[in-house]
Amino acid sequence: MKNRAVNLATIKNLVAGNLVANLISVVRAHEIIADTAQLLDQEHINLRGAIGRVLATDMRAKLSLPPNDASAMDGYAILREEHHTKGSVFNLIGEAPAGDAFQGKVESGNCVRIFTGGAIPEGANHVIIQENVQADGDVITLSEPVSPAAHIRKKGIDFNQGDLILNKGAHLDAYSIALLSAANHNQVRVYKRPKIAMIANGDELSEPGYAKAGQVVSSNPYGLAPLIKQWGGEALFIDICKDEPKAIQACIEKCSDVDILLPIGGASVGDRDYMRGVFEALGFEKKFAKVAVKPGKPVWFGKLASQYVLGLPGNPASALVTAHVFLKPLLFALTGRADTAHNKITAHLNIDMPANTWRSEYVRASVNIDSNGKVWVTPSPRQDSSLITPFVNCNCLLVRRPNTPALTRGDLVEILMTKPF
Repeated sequence: MKNRAVNLATIKNLVAGNLVANLISVVRAHEIIADTAQLLDQEHINLRGAIGRVLATDMRAKLSLPPNDASAMDGYAILREEHHTKGSVFNLIGEAPAGDAFQGKVESGNCVRIFTGGAIPEGANHVIIQENVQADGDVITLSEPVSPAAHIRKKGIDFNQGDLILNKGAHLDAYSIALLSAANHNQVRVYKRPKIAMIANGDELSEPGYAKAGQVVSSNPYGLAPLIKQWGGEALFIDICKDEPKAIQACIEKCSDVDILLPIGGASVGDRDYMRGVFEALGFEKKFAKVAVKPGKPVWFGKLASQYVLGLPGNPASALVTAHVFLKPLLFALTGRADTAHNKITAHLNIDMPANTWRSEYVRASVNIDSNGKVWVTPSPRQDSSLITPFVNCNCLLVRRPNTPALTRGDLVEILMTKPF
């Protein structure tokens, strides 16, 4: 790729050819992404650094939890018999703190001092809680009737040795990591974290803090990077590319060791929109060029040799929305994530909405739960693709399928959560 030069005439011809490309549906675009993406390589990592990673193999417990019958309370382990009641007396013969089991056997009339988590001694079948006894040296007297609860956690009530505890494709969060550690794992086999190179394009762009009159701050990479991290990838900032084929090519050549090239902007119909044309001149294998989606129609996808290329529009709202709709599924497909529903739920529409057009539409909106537990969604009144502020107060995208009829308040709609609520 480094030795393959591009020229302006070639780029213009390629761009002109792309203008008549047929739009495909969002559903079809998702199918193409899923069919194209191949699982990344695997690696073993320490459990301490496994947050956000995706399991590459099923995981089974190396031990049982609890590993033995254990006391659920501080008290006294006894062999419970029918005649035991208030006033019954037991002889104390030892103790069983957690991690140090009593080695003898509990027989009728005897008891062992036991603490929460301590192993139930041989012969014992009941724990009297310490609040229900009077202790006088080595003599223990019941001050209350025997509780019907045994206060014993049976061996393996959480899981047994050999049990399947997590499936391949599981996303490792705090709770699954706690489960793996409790099952005596200190390492896991996961899919490698995808590296994504973000390439912003435009003569008008400036880095934050350095914009001059007439310039536009390149905010897209700063919004996309946290999302990429949240979805399991590693975001890399590449230089802002000028609207020149050679400058764009130079940026692409800096990214030879990444999994996904993420060009932002430069793919519309303007005379200086060269991004996609440069990729095609370098051998880009197009999978789709435009999608019937609002916002984000210019999104495009394919491969450049072994690398995946997902082109996002330059308008901030379009870039952020298409990242949720297309980049997130691509990252999930590369890392084998099994939870592919992408946080979709249903909610009641809080306003009336007109019929939708021929494109799928993703409307920035806010979800809340009323006092009766009913989930409502309210679209933001500001939907222009250049606006970033609506994202701050919104927590979801209201999904509208192509050619859907008008909606009235109270209708159920599909939403894609972008934040917790």
